[in-house]
Amino acid sequence: MSVAPPVSGAVPAARYQIPAESLRHGMYVAELDRPWLDTPFLLQGFRIDSQIELETLRRYCRYVYVDPELSDAGLAETIRAAELTEAPFEPPAEPQPAGPLRFDTVLDEPVTRTSRATRPVRIRSDLKISNQTRERFRRFIKATAVAAEPTDSHPTLVDRAFGWLRGLSGNDPDTDAVRASLARARSAIRGQLPPEARLRRYADRASMDDELPRAREAFAHAERQLRALAEDVRAARTPDVQEFARAVDEVVDSMIDNPDALMWMAWAGEEGQSEPHHAPLHGLKVALFLVALGRQLGLPRRELAHLGTIGMLADIGKSRLPQALLEKPGMLTPSEYNVVKEHVRLGLEALCQNVRLAPAVEQGIAQHHERLDGSGYPKGLKGEEIGVYGRMAAIADTFAALIAARPYANAWAPQDALMSLYEWAGTSFDEPLVEQFVQAIGLFPVGSLVELSSGEMAVVLAHNRARRLEPRVMVLTGTDKSVCAPFERDLAARSKDREHRRIRIVRGLAVGAYGLRPSELFADGLAGGGTAA
Repeated sequence: MSVAPPVSGAVPAARYQIPAESLRHGMYVAELDRPWLDTPFLLQGFRIDSQIELETLRRYCRYVYVDPELSDAGLAETIRAAELTEAPFEPPAEPQPAGPLRFDTVLDEPVTRTSRATRPVRIRSDLKISNQTRERFRRFIKATAVAAEPTDSHPTLVDRAFGWLRGLSGNDPDTDAVRASLARARSAIRGQLPPEARLRRYADRASMDDELPRAREAFAHAERQLRALAEDVRAARTPDVQEFARAVDEVVDSMIDNPDALMWMAWAGEEGQSEPHHAPLHGLKVALFLVALGRQLGLPRRELAHLGTIGMLADIGKSRLPQALLEKPGMLTPSEYNVVKEHVRLGLEALCQNVRLAPAVEQGIAQHHERLDGSGYPKGLKGEEIGVYGRMAAIADTFAALIAARPYANAWAPQDALMSLYEWAGTSFDEPLVEQFVQAIGLFPVGSLVELSSGEMAVVLAHNRARRLEPRVMVLTGTDKSVCAPFERDLAARSKDREHRRIRIVRGLAVGAYGLRPSELFADGLAGGGTAA
């Protein structure tokens, strides 16, 4: 076995690719060869200190990336020596377990919290993203601003002039690739639509500010209904299907008119949430992301309602799992992970007893944990065996989980999560659908925190459909990061002001970064919440 070169783009510490069978106690696993969510590991980055962790890594991974800085001192020195001499890596002898391995079970005894609960979680600033993926992602984001079709049915003179100039300069390969991606994604969708259904192009019917009151009511209603349905499933009661369907319709109607408003509500609702209260919010966020993706693809309204239902119900089976298992802060044992995977079957069984699910909804729920390479569950489906609704649900569910804060793991910044989806596209996830998801959500989603080139911190209020990297933001701090009176800034308009230097977004931030809680800073919403600058 040899140590691979430091992973390109890894900061601040170098990491080394090591086959799973060569892992040893004391090594710090910084990244896997697959999404963390597809494994029993709840801690995203940990030091191997048990035989169960070793066996689980070898079961699910072909290789992992080890951080020598956080590994045991003896291992770190050995790894560095191998790097300098280019000698084969020979880890210290593995101590043999005192007795036969025993895997704990959740079926007979309640799960208890372990000492791992107090282990500090490392902030994820060193994601394993290859330079190739970073470059492809950068080019894709840049091209989307050019390839995006105007939402206004009457383009301005400036729009027509830019289109004419682009025509003179010839086709941009990156822009052509973005359009081709949309065509491929829509082609896959059409095969699962009724013959009479037609894809369409959606335009915003309301401004963010005008839509926000209705979005706030729709969000609250949907969250109440999802909690009620989860309680009904847990207690084996018949749920109020009609009221639930009305809540889904309200969400879809608001998303059609302007998706930014409900996206804002989802991010505002994330703040301060923790298990077990986080579970219904996760389902609702998955629903919003799915509807946004369907809207981007131009799906008919009925299909958007199917997607919203899939998102809200995909994890409903977890209501029938032991609460202690769902809240366990450490790694799941193999038997515990097998129990968790049963939530797909349990959810479908509970729903189908009282509800006649549309085929698209049943497919999305059943397949939202399947992966293209066959590494998913419950059936280990591969490639074309996974329907388009299952592929869409897998992307939205993974993204929602990555950006959410947990007691055992920090939240990822949205663009880190999107770039990771991009890294896994083609193996775990459908690549054209991932690209359309990035366009639907935006590199800087509404409601997410960002840092500006001025040093100020802000929250994204609304997307600029024509200039996607220059949204409308609410500035929350001064350049020294101290909280200030919130005020709005349109980055697109600001960039045109020759009397001021151009201010742009430098990077996105995870939920709660710098201790900022946007919803607390202007709890009354957006309208009248600040002055423009």
